[in-house]
This record gives sequence, C-alpha cells and structure tokens, in this order.
Amino acid sequence: MSNFNELTYRVLENLFVHVEKLGLPLVILAWLSVFLGFIGMCFVLRKHPMSGKWIPSLIVGGIALFAHLLDYFITIRLCPTLSTEANPIWNVVVERMGLGIAKWYGFTGKVLLSLLSFQFFAFYLIQRERLLPKKAKGLMDFWNKYGSAEKGKSLLRFRNIINFFSFLFALSGPFYFYIVFLNSITDEKLYMALPSMPAAGFIYLIFLTLIYILGNYWKFRKRNK
Repeated sequence: MSNFNELTYRVLENLFVHVEKLGLPLVILAWLSVFLGFIGMCFVLRKHPMSGKWIPSLIVGGIALFAHLLDYFITIRLCPTLSTEANPIWNVVVERMGLGIAKWYGFTGKVLLSLLSFQFFAFYLIQRERLLPKKAKGLMDFWNKYGSAEKGKSLLRFRNIINFFSFLFALSGPFYFYIVFLNSITDEKLYMALPSMPAAGFIYLIFLTLIYILGNYWKFRKRNK
C-alpha cells in the first residue's frame, strides 16, 4: 500500500504543479464555473416539481455542507496563513490576491459546491422517475431496460450519463470527511499506511457506482410491489 500511495502522491504533486502554472485564469474559471452551475441549476429545477424531493436532497446537501466546511475550518486552524496548503488553487489566490481573498474564495466555493450537491441530487431523483422501466425481470434485465420509457437512443444515453454524473457529484461531499481525517493525522507511518487521497477517491467512486446501481433497482422493486 505504501508504494502505491507514494506513486499516487507523486502523480498528484505533478498535477498540482501544472495547475499552479495555469495561474489566476484557472482560479477565476474554477469559481465562476461553480457559481454559474448553481445559477443554471436554479433555472433547471424551476421547471420540475419538487414534491418528495426536498427532504432527501436537503439531507444530501446538509451532509455535503458539513463535510466541506469541516475541511475548510480545520485547514484554517491547522495553517492560518495557508503557507503549507497543498491545494494549488488556494496557493495561487494567496500569492496573487492575498490571504483574505483566499479565505473568502475557499469559503464561498465550499458553500456553492454544497448547494450544487443539493441541486444535483434533486435533479437525479427527478430524472430517476423518468428512467425507471415499467417492467423488468431481475437486475440485469432492469439495467438493459433502464430508460426504456424515454424515446430516442441518443437522448437516452445522454440522460443516463447526466443522471449518473448528478448522483456522483451530489454524493462527492462525504469524501471530504476522509480528507479531513487524513489531514488531521500526525503519525507519518499511519498516514502512509492508509489509502492516499487519489486511491481512496477511486475506491469511493466504485462504492458510489454500486450504490447507484443497487439503489435504483431497489427503488424500482419498491415502486412495483
């Protein structure tokens, strides 16, 4: 595990170097993309009824907000000047705009990401109702027919991809609990023995994919009882 962790950390460090080279334009683009995404999803959700979607979406958004802000405030507590912060985007903001703007940038970005988690989960729930097949025999048949109620194969593929992405993005927030846990470890041996952030992210992605598959099938079975 330690050798694999070292490899993933080297890859991550190289990626961070390239991100820092892109500098301020990337920093501005990153924040604007999240802000405009939030505004765009407000318009998208206005067109759909939210009955039965509010509570689960608020739970997902609330968990995401807690995880993001926990990560933010622990980072500020451990390094008030952000001088040892690994996040290349924050480093660029500190260098080019100052510490105060960097803290504002990080805080507002975390809040916007949490709001997007709420919106994307609501959108996932809305689309799921349209994609569930009317009938299916078993899990494999269910996925072969998933989205069969929609017309047009190209549109169906697009809806399936968007629905899967919405689910993944909405539930990306809890992963920050693991990031907080890693950042709070002071024992280097323990730190290197645990899955690195990229490795843990990959494991979490597989876990969410399984939840997506089984969760949709469970909803289908529950609806057809």
